[in-house]
Amino acid sequence: MKGTYDFGLIGLGVMGRNFILNVTDNGFTAFGHDLDTEKVNALKFEGGDLAKVDASANMKEFVSSHYSLYKEI
Repeated sequence: MKGTYDFGLIGLGVMGRNFILNVTDNGFTAFGHDLDTEKVNALKFEGGDLAKVDASANMKEFVSSHYSLYKEI
């Protein structure tokens, strides 16, 4: 994990993975969460630049990566 991200998304199926790849292609950073480690690893591989996209099966990592969640609370 590399700090905080602009977007956080739970679920890295077809829609979730494509959403994260789309927002990172448009200049934002994103962090995804899925219990399926194969989906997590696939997103890390496809996303390439870990400064822009990262993923984890660990919910604590997901929550601590999402800056706007803290802003809302």
